[in-house]
Amino acid sequence: MNPLLSLIIAVYNKPDFLEKILLSLKNQTFRGFEVLVADDGSGPEIAETIKKFGDGFQFPVHHVWHEDCGFRKTIVVNEAIARAKADYIVFIDGDCILHHRFLERHYLRRRKGVVLAGHRVKLDRELSASISADDIRSCSFEKKSFWRSHCYKHHWRHGIYFPPFFYFEYFFGRKLSIIGSNFSVHKSDLAEINGYDETIIGRGFEDTNLTARFRLQGIRIKSIIREALQYHLFHKEDPIPHNAEAITKFCNPDSAWAPTGLDHHTKPLD
Repeated sequence: MNPLLSLIIAVYNKPDFLEKILLSLKNQTFRGFEVLVADDGSGPEIAETIKKFGDGFQFPVHHVWHEDCGFRKTIVVNEAIARAKADYIVFIDGDCILHHRFLERHYLRRRKGVVLAGHRVKLDRELSASISADDIRSCSFEKKSFWRSHCYKHHWRHGIYFPPFFYFEYFFGRKLSIIGSNFSVHKSDLAEINGYDETIIGRGFEDTNLTARFRLQGIRIKSIIREALQYHLFHKEDPIPHNAEAITKFCNPDSAWAPTGLDHHTKPLD
């Protein structure tokens, strides 16, 4: 039996973060999912974390790794997409722990020709460092009282679970962009645009580019902000290396089809 959903987690080092994510996955109300850890060249600690905390799921946790040659998230995530067995794919980053209904809501709201885009509660350094395994197992970290005084200004609203808001946002909501840590889409819709554009090397604009190409293809982007909740762990961010010319090119693509993308990657895992 194949999984109903494939979850792709983009990671680079930070095995302690991945441990927290895997613990939050054990709380999910939706169970029929596989996990693919798209690893952009981490050391052996990520593989060790998967081995230690990857048991207890209905489907195995796959480690999709390539050599560390700088920020090449677009390439390793495309490889994970190609290997995914499910028809529906959810994407997160390796710094976001998940509300216990996160996968359930993405799967419930899925539609052909639609990308579901969520957001995240960005936590400060103090709380990020203190969240324990017990906090995650008990789901106490999801309570507003737990994180309200430790999140970025205005981010509290991204931690409100209110599913009826979906219908208002679906029909009347503002224009959204994808953030790579919280979106989902049918694999066939990704194939229509050839996945991520692998000419984008270096941090930044891979999600903006994906957003633009989905729109060029006529694939709509709809909000799942009040349902698919996640909590972003604090870390320092590297500078964005792209020059003005590259930014213009990536943010305003001429074609929906990525020049280098999914079409040269491998088939699903056995």
